[in-house]
Amino acid sequence: MKTIRWGILSAANIAYDQLLPALRRSERAEVIAIASRSKGRAERFNIPNIYKEYDQLLEDPNIDAVYIPLPNALHAEWAIKAAKKGKHILIEKPAALSEAEVKDIQSAVLENDVIFMEAFMYQFHKQHQRVKELLDSDYIGDYVHVKAHFSWMLEDPKDIRLNPDLGGGALRDVGCYGVHAMSQIIGMKPIKVTMGGNFHPKYQVDTTSTCIFTDEKGRTAEVTASMELPFIDRYEIIGPKGSILVNSAFRPDVSPDHFGKVVVKDINNQTVLYETYKDDQYLNQIEHFHDCIINNKKPKYSVEDSLKIIHYIEKGYNSLNNSSVSQDLIH
Repeated sequence: MKTIRWGILSAANIAYDQLLPALRRSERAEVIAIASRSKGRAERFNIPNIYKEYDQLLEDPNIDAVYIPLPNALHAEWAIKAAKKGKHILIEKPAALSEAEVKDIQSAVLENDVIFMEAFMYQFHKQHQRVKELLDSDYIGDYVHVKAHFSWMLEDPKDIRLNPDLGGGALRDVGCYGVHAMSQIIGMKPIKVTMGGNFHPKYQVDTTSTCIFTDEKGRTAEVTASMELPFIDRYEIIGPKGSILVNSAFRPDVSPDHFGKVVVKDINNQTVLYETYKDDQYLNQIEHFHDCIINNKKPKYSVEDSLKIIHYIEKGYNSLNNSSVSQDLIH
């Protein structure tokens, strides 16, 4: 069994709390290095090699793959540098701040023949495959409207997600999950987006926002994101015959029972199906990434898909910055 040797760029909490434990649950992963300017934060990871500079880690010939959980504004720079050093890249979402940046990443990845994947870990939870099966089975008919909501309460005024220079904002932080579900799980291809919300006068980022997407058939999707509302993560697909609701859609691992819930209701809003699913979405993501490296195959969620998501997000922000004027989308 081939072992993939990993390095981590930065001692971010998500790396310590989620990715590092998942890597250690994998029999094919060995975490051998971390780079951080904070030696104290890095030491808590209990990783053999600690580099002070990110470049030093990328120069390590023993590292096969890197995980990049840096602030959003630094994603493109370090993904490109990692690709040029021949490292496979798992990067936190969003992949970058603009479509142009993701295209630059794409060029570097192709030129250096490395695997790249944006870490939308939730898609590797088996509840979403069940949703796709239900959609294909015509349980609710052809969907007409989609609603996705991901919110949480941010209480630290110094959090990087409130910093516009670092790529902060609710849509980038948690709204991207709803955009991803709309596009990748449900398969909607919108042609227009309008975004409105609370653009914080002090922090200069959206702290609550909603995007309304429309596709060629006139179907709509409503994606809401917030860093100032109670923790809620779900999406719902509504058709002429009923609806499919996925509770604990994006972070079932932090729900009280650690289960995702798929609920189907009929035209009278009566529950006709209720199923719960428990899975290890972080480990599943890691193992899929390992398979892609070992077998030299494209991830099921590729850089081309990342381009679609960032296009929708960037156009959403264009709408917000232009007083909610609708923005046309391309594919």
